[in-house]
Amino acid sequence: MEFFDVLLKTVASLVGLPLFLGGFFGFWFGIYVIFGEQNIVEGILIVVGSILALTIGTILGKFARGDYD
Repeated sequence: MEFFDVLLKTVASLVGLPLFLGGFFGFWFGIYVIFGEQNIVEGILIVVGSILALTIGTILGKFARGDYD
């Protein structure tokens, strides 16, 4: 049973890290789109999507680290 636990934590870390990083940098890109390119609707959609990706990546990272054991 420990094999599957390690396997799931490995998959969670491999999926969670790109989501976390994409959410972090996507947030700042969305802020740039809002203020730099003056495209408010697209920028808000990027910011909301990046916050969602950041949240999911954080949850997967906590699972991979073992906070929910």
